[in-house]
Amino acid sequence: MLKRNDAPSFASVAREIGEPRLELVLAQLARRVRIDIHNSKFVRKRSEIRSSVKKLKADARRFCRTMERVRTFELPFHDLRNVRRDTRNVIEWCDRSLRVVSDKGGVGKKPGRATCAMIVIEAWAFVRGKTPGANNHTVHAICDEYWLACGCASIGDPRNWRTSMADALKERNGLRLIRDEIRGMEMVFVEPDQGSGQRVD
Repeated sequence: MLKRNDAPSFASVAREIGEPRLELVLAQLARRVRIDIHNSKFVRKRSEIRSSVKKLKADARRFCRTMERVRTFELPFHDLRNVRRDTRNVIEWCDRSLRVVSDKGGVGKKPGRATCAMIVIEAWAFVRGKTPGANNHTVHAICDEYWLACGCASIGDPRNWRTSMADALKERNGLRLIRDEIRGMEMVFVEPDQGSGQRVD
């Protein structure tokens, strides 16, 4: 394992996983971590969305009550029945939305972390032939080194990666996509005794 005063690189992470040839693969997959962190700036939490919908519903109900004070004959130039109907439709839409939009989910509190863990998990499984568990302290430390290699700050105690690893292991589709990408990049490298070490197409 690296000393804490050493700067992790994709090469050092690949060595820790057990396959130095994964260096380029890890460097290319790092874009997923960066994209995840970047996109988190534009994704609202579902609790915030629910709060906005609740406010819209309250405003629509208040508007509906206000219209009840206006008699139709006082505004002969406009049929308020359509307005009332449309306002009730807005209220019903809010109710439907609140039923289907959970207050949990949306952007995570730690963007990029689960993606980082997924990459390390799949790289480890690719080399070792077995998926590590969420309590694997060796993989915790490798996650933190990969996180640093991606340009992010250390999260401190490597054991803090346990939650992110547990989250990552639940993301079966995400794991499969990364697994396929790692396997697709497998032939980017050649064995040392095969010649120049140039890329194989």
